[in-house]
Amino acid sequence: MNSSLLRFLIFYVLITEVISLTWLALGLSGSRIDRLQPQASCRHLKGMNRKQMRFCRRNIEQMESIRAGAQTAYGECQYQFHKRRWNCSMIDPLTKEVFGDVILREGTREAAFVHAISAAGVAFRVTRDCSKGLIDKCGCDQSVHRRRDEQFSWSGCSDNVRYGIAVSREFVDAGERGRNQSSQRRIMNLHNNNAGRQVLETNMRKECKCHGLSGSCDMKTCWESMPSFREVGTIIKDKFDGATEVAIIEEDNKPTIVRKNVQFKRHTKADLVYLDSSPDYCEPDPARGVLGTHGRLCNVSSHGIDGCELVSFLALFNEDLKNSHSVRNNKIKGIVKS
Repeated sequence: MNSSLLRFLIFYVLITEVISLTWLALGLSGSRIDRLQPQASCRHLKGMNRKQMRFCRRNIEQMESIRAGAQTAYGECQYQFHKRRWNCSMIDPLTKEVFGDVILREGTREAAFVHAISAAGVAFRVTRDCSKGLIDKCGCDQSVHRRRDEQFSWSGCSDNVRYGIAVSREFVDAGERGRNQSSQRRIMNLHNNNAGRQVLETNMRKECKCHGLSGSCDMKTCWESMPSFREVGTIIKDKFDGATEVAIIEEDNKPTIVRKNVQFKRHTKADLVYLDSSPDYCEPDPARGVLGTHGRLCNVSSHGIDGCELVSFLALFNEDLKNSHSVRNNKIKGIVKS
């Protein structure tokens, strides 16, 4: 087999393995979405499989929200992991393309986080745009107005999170239909997609406005609102730290997720799960999409996750780099030694 054919086959295998997350490339697309020309608009959007393309053509008015959801998810991923060994390096810094990061090809806990935050990101932005009246097919959630409470009346615009979750489930989960995607990975990804969306639903909150003379609050009108996406990201990040390593087995002729080690806690539908252990992320590994930690800043006085020892950093203290140290709140920051 010649080298050109071998390279093509390797590329083909990688692309089919990462198909479930390639739709995140929507967040990088600068293509204009014209609601009057769904066929042309969808054709110019990157990363979608056939089922997602069909969704796009039929629901073009939701695609701007889905694209914004991809951007929101990626931004939150970078924020939550900017002090970690793996810093959500899904985007090639030179080409700005979604590339074959290890998280896209293996069932790691990082993959679990990205699936959860991405599914939540789409649900969040669709729900928010519904409340703003930007999507014709949906609006505020009127079902809460049927609830009765003597202390207040339901009014205002309650976030229609159920609609946002339904759109996320239809579009994001369609990414798990790749022919070469293993059934175990598909089950893991769908579980984590649902866990991410569930964070929105279980953290809805009641917000109220008082009415009455001199602010007496004799009467209140209330509505339901989503948490901020920063709060959503933090909750999912906590789930990442407590994720359960699992295996997929056949039980009663049905694939079932079970914990690998019976000494660890049982997972629930709200927990993140993963199949494969993660690399250490310290040294660059281009074949797996790992950029390494060389050149990044670390906190030499910290014993936490941003500390040089934990993040595999080596701070430099020679005279040439004194001007590169930044002292903030009496904490010296070093630069990773390459």
